Amino acid sequence: MTPNLTSARQAIQAELSHARQGVAFYSARVEALETALNQLESVEGDEAAPARKTRAKSANGRSAASSGRGRKPRAAKSDEAPAARGAAKGLARQQKGGQRAARTKGKEGRGGQESGLPTTGTDFWLRLVTDEPRTAVEIANAAAQEIGIKPEQKEQIQKLKQRVAPALATLVSAQKVQDTGAGRERRFFKAAGAA
Repeated sequence: MTPNLTSARQAIQAELSHARQGVAFYSARVEALETALNQLESVEGDEAAPARKTRAKSANGRSAASSGRGRKPRAAKSDEAPAARGAAKGLARQQKGGQRAARTKGKEGRGGQESGLPTTGTDFWLRLVTDEPRTAVEIANAAAQEIGIKPEQKEQIQKLKQRVAPALATLVSAQKVQDTGAGRERRFFKAAGAA
Protein backbone atom coordinates (compact mmCIF):
# COMPACT_ATOMS: atom_id res chain seq x y z
CA MET A 1 0.00 0.00 0.00
CA THR A 2 1.06 3.53 -0.56
CA PRO A 3 1.91 5.72 2.42
CA ASN A 4 -1.13 7.95 1.77
CA LEU A 5 -3.52 5.02 1.90
CA THR A 6 -1.84 3.67 5.04
CA SER A 7 -2.13 6.98 6.84
CA ALA A 8 -5.74 7.38 5.68
CA ARG A 9 -6.57 3.90 6.98
CA GLN A 10 -4.95 4.69 10.35
CA ALA A 11 -6.82 7.99 10.60
CA ILE A 12 -10.14 6.29 9.86
CA GLN A 13 -9.41 3.52 12.36
CA ALA A 14 -8.54 6.09 15.03
CA GLU A 15 -11.72 8.06 14.28
CA LEU A 16 -13.77 4.85 14.41
CA SER A 17 -12.21 3.92 17.75
CA HIS A 18 -12.95 7.38 19.09
CA ALA A 19 -16.56 7.18 17.89
CA ARG A 20 -17.03 3.78 19.56
CA GLN A 21 -15.70 5.19 22.82
CA GLY A 22 -18.17 8.06 22.51
CA VAL A 23 -21.06 5.68 21.93
CA ALA A 24 -20.05 3.63 24.96
CA PHE A 25 -19.76 6.77 27.08
CA TYR A 26 -23.14 8.13 26.06
CA SER A 27 -24.81 4.73 26.44
CA ALA A 28 -23.54 4.55 30.01
CA ARG A 29 -24.61 8.17 30.57
CA VAL A 30 -28.13 7.47 29.27
CA GLU A 31 -28.40 4.44 31.54
CA ALA A 32 -27.22 6.45 34.57
CA LEU A 33 -29.64 9.29 33.83
CA GLU A 34 -32.55 6.88 33.34
CA THR A 35 -31.71 5.22 36.65
CA ALA A 36 -31.61 8.60 38.39
CA LEU A 37 -34.92 9.60 36.80
CA ASN A 38 -36.54 6.33 37.87
CA GLN A 39 -35.29 6.83 41.41
CA LEU A 40 -36.71 10.36 41.50
CA GLU A 41 -40.02 9.16 40.14
CA SER A 42 -40.24 6.38 42.69
CA VAL A 43 -39.47 8.84 45.49
CA GLU A 44 -42.01 11.36 44.27
CA GLY A 45 -44.68 8.80 43.48
CA ASP A 46 -45.01 10.55 40.12
CA GLU A 47 -48.26 9.62 38.39
CA ALA A 48 -46.82 10.47 34.98
CA ALA A 49 -44.11 7.78 35.21
CA PRO A 50 -46.12 5.03 33.48
CA ALA A 51 -46.81 7.33 30.54
CA ARG A 52 -43.08 8.09 30.16
CA LYS A 53 -42.10 4.44 30.26
CA THR A 54 -44.59 3.42 27.56
CA ARG A 55 -43.42 5.90 24.93
CA ALA A 56 -42.49 4.19 21.70
CA LYS A 57 -38.90 4.55 20.60
CA SER A 58 -37.76 5.05 17.05
CA ALA A 59 -34.82 3.26 15.46
CA ASN A 60 -32.28 5.84 16.64
CA GLY A 61 -33.31 5.47 20.30
CA ARG A 62 -35.24 8.73 20.58
CA SER A 63 -38.84 8.65 21.62
CA ALA A 64 -41.39 8.98 18.89
CA ALA A 65 -43.34 11.44 21.03
CA SER A 66 -42.17 15.01 21.38
CA SER A 67 -39.13 15.61 23.54
CA GLY A 68 -41.29 17.39 26.10
CA ARG A 69 -39.60 20.72 25.49
CA GLY A 70 -41.36 23.95 24.75
CA ARG A 71 -44.91 24.97 25.38
CA LYS A 72 -47.70 22.50 25.58
CA PRO A 73 -50.58 23.16 23.22
CA ARG A 74 -53.48 25.00 24.79
CA ALA A 75 -56.85 23.35 24.86
CA ALA A 76 -59.60 25.10 22.97
CA LYS A 77 -61.62 27.42 25.17
CA SER A 78 -64.90 25.96 26.24
CA ASP A 79 -68.14 27.78 26.82
CA GLU A 80 -67.83 27.45 30.60
CA ALA A 81 -67.81 30.66 32.56
CA PRO A 82 -64.51 32.15 33.81
CA ALA A 83 -65.65 31.70 37.42
CA ALA A 84 -66.13 27.98 36.88
CA ARG A 85 -62.65 27.70 35.35
CA GLY A 86 -61.19 29.56 38.34
CA ALA A 87 -62.97 27.23 40.79
CA ALA A 88 -61.64 24.19 38.92
CA LYS A 89 -58.08 25.58 39.10
CA GLY A 90 -58.44 26.20 42.83
CA LEU A 91 -59.61 22.62 43.38
CA ALA A 92 -56.71 21.26 41.35
CA ARG A 93 -54.24 23.32 43.43
CA GLN A 94 -55.73 21.99 46.67
CA GLN A 95 -55.39 18.41 45.43
CA LYS A 96 -51.79 18.97 44.39
CA GLY A 97 -50.98 20.50 47.77
CA GLY A 98 -52.37 17.43 49.50
CA GLN A 99 -50.30 15.13 47.30
CA ARG A 100 -47.16 17.15 48.04
CA ALA A 101 -47.74 16.91 51.77
CA ALA A 102 -48.30 13.16 51.53
CA ARG A 103 -45.09 12.68 49.55
CA THR A 104 -42.91 14.61 51.98
CA LYS A 105 -44.54 13.36 55.17
CA GLY A 106 -42.41 10.23 55.58
CA LYS A 107 -39.10 11.78 54.52
CA GLU A 108 -36.48 13.18 56.79
CA GLY A 109 -34.37 16.27 56.23
CA ARG A 110 -31.61 16.50 53.70
CA GLY A 111 -28.48 14.52 54.62
CA GLY A 112 -30.20 12.68 57.44
CA GLN A 113 -31.08 9.04 57.88
CA GLU A 114 -32.87 9.01 54.49
CA SER A 115 -29.62 7.84 52.87
CA GLY A 116 -28.89 5.38 55.64
CA LEU A 117 -25.86 7.38 56.78
CA PRO A 118 -25.58 9.65 59.79
CA THR A 119 -25.22 13.38 59.28
CA THR A 120 -21.66 14.25 58.33
CA GLY A 121 -21.17 17.96 58.95
CA THR A 122 -17.96 19.94 58.80
CA ASP A 123 -17.07 18.97 62.37
CA PHE A 124 -17.16 15.29 61.42
CA TRP A 125 -14.78 15.78 58.48
CA LEU A 126 -12.55 18.15 60.44
CA ARG A 127 -12.00 15.41 63.05
CA LEU A 128 -10.77 13.09 60.31
CA VAL A 129 -8.20 15.54 58.93
CA THR A 130 -4.93 15.20 60.83
CA ASP A 131 -1.65 17.10 60.97
CA GLU A 132 -0.22 14.48 58.60
CA PRO A 133 -1.28 15.10 54.96
CA ARG A 134 -3.84 12.54 53.73
CA THR A 135 -5.59 12.01 50.40
CA ALA A 136 -9.36 12.26 50.05
CA VAL A 137 -9.51 8.47 49.65
CA GLU A 138 -7.67 7.97 52.94
CA ILE A 139 -10.02 10.42 54.65
CA ALA A 140 -13.07 8.63 53.15
CA ASN A 141 -11.76 5.28 54.40
CA ALA A 142 -11.26 6.75 57.87
CA ALA A 143 -14.83 8.11 57.74
CA ALA A 144 -16.23 4.72 56.78
CA GLN A 145 -14.30 3.14 59.63
CA GLU A 146 -15.49 5.75 62.14
CA ILE A 147 -19.13 5.35 61.11
CA GLY A 148 -18.77 1.58 61.16
CA ILE A 149 -19.53 0.79 57.54
CA LYS A 150 -18.44 -2.69 56.58
CA PRO A 151 -16.54 -3.26 53.29
CA GLU A 152 -19.44 -5.27 51.84
CA GLN A 153 -21.79 -2.27 52.22
CA LYS A 154 -20.69 -0.86 48.87
CA GLU A 155 -23.72 1.39 48.37
CA GLN A 156 -23.19 3.09 51.73
CA ILE A 157 -19.48 3.51 51.02
CA GLN A 158 -20.30 5.10 47.66
CA LYS A 159 -22.73 7.55 49.28
CA LEU A 160 -20.12 8.47 51.87
CA LYS A 161 -17.42 8.99 49.23
CA GLN A 162 -19.75 11.36 47.37
CA ARG A 163 -19.75 13.58 50.45
CA VAL A 164 -15.95 13.79 50.81
CA ALA A 165 -15.02 16.24 48.02
CA PRO A 166 -17.64 18.90 48.81
CA ALA A 167 -16.88 18.70 52.54
CA LEU A 168 -13.13 19.04 52.02
CA ALA A 169 -13.64 21.90 49.56
CA THR A 170 -15.75 23.69 52.17
CA LEU A 171 -13.10 23.19 54.84
CA VAL A 172 -10.35 24.45 52.53
CA SER A 173 -12.34 27.55 51.54
CA ALA A 174 -13.07 28.24 55.23
CA GLN A 175 -9.30 27.91 55.85
CA LYS A 176 -9.82 25.25 58.51
CA VAL A 177 -7.85 22.78 56.39
CA GLN A 178 -4.89 23.27 54.07
CA ASP A 179 -4.19 21.30 50.93
CA THR A 180 -1.25 20.56 48.70
CA GLY A 181 -0.96 18.90 45.31
CA ALA A 182 -3.62 18.38 42.67
CA GLY A 183 -5.96 15.67 41.44
CA ARG A 184 -5.62 12.31 43.12
CA GLU A 185 -2.37 13.39 44.71
CA ARG A 186 -4.07 16.26 46.52
CA ARG A 187 -3.50 15.92 50.25
CA PHE A 188 -5.32 17.61 53.11
CA PHE A 189 -4.01 18.49 56.56
CA LYS A 190 -5.00 20.69 59.48
CA ALA A 191 -4.37 24.36 59.02
CA ALA A 192 -2.02 26.08 61.44
CA GLY A 193 -4.21 27.39 64.24
CA ALA A 194 -7.17 25.06 63.49
CA ALA A 195 -8.29 23.02 66.47
